[in-house]
Amino acid sequence: MQIQSENIKIVYHLYFNNTQYSIECYREGHDYSNPNNYSVSNDFTDDEGVAVDFLHRVAKGKVSPVHINDLVKDYIEKLY
Repeated sequence: MQIQSENIKIVYHLYFNNTQYSIECYREGHDYSNPNNYSVSNDFTDDEGVAVDFLHRVAKGKVSPVHINDLVKDYIEKLY
């Protein structure tokens, strides 16, 4: 899923690997070694519904890469 705002494109990539969902978030065309521009949260759930709901929530809020890991933690803690 891609969101563009103020000439900045943020890409959210949800993927499934070894029974778990992970989400990658980055500002397209920026320095990916900078945590403000790239982040990945690995293996945050095995539930497809939870993963897709989280993806839609962060995309709707235009969340930047630097905040993804904190939001995953908060979201999962509230579920369980």
